[in-house]
Amino acid sequence: MKEFKENLNKNHGKKLMNFSYNGRDFAIRTTDHTYNHLERKYDMNVVCGDIVALGKDRLYRYADQGDDVAIIDKDNDLTVIITFEGVETGANQIRVRTVIDKSNVWIKSGTRIFELKNCRGGF
Repeated sequence: MKEFKENLNKNHGKKLMNFSYNGRDFAIRTTDHTYNHLERKYDMNVVCGDIVALGKDRLYRYADQGDDVAIIDKDNDLTVIITFEGVETGANQIRVRTVIDKSNVWIKSGTRIFELKNCRGGF
């Protein structure tokens, strides 16, 4: 399992949202640099929606394992790369690492892949 990466603590960067499934709280954050870059180019509501679209079972499993995840959003032609951090401390924090403006991307070995498709009009 991964603790906070790159010497980042749970309060580092910009918090995008908090949400909860069955009493288990999650926080989605970016680094300040990542947020400033992404905010100019992407709808952060779409980015957060893609993360929540993982669903309870995947969120729990990925958080418990401290996984890196690539969420491929075919409808919006983008890929969201996230890391689950702070598992040992119960932080259940999801760090947005980057967003790539295409859905046909190379994913590093060991990264979980989740593909969203045919979701226009809601999930």
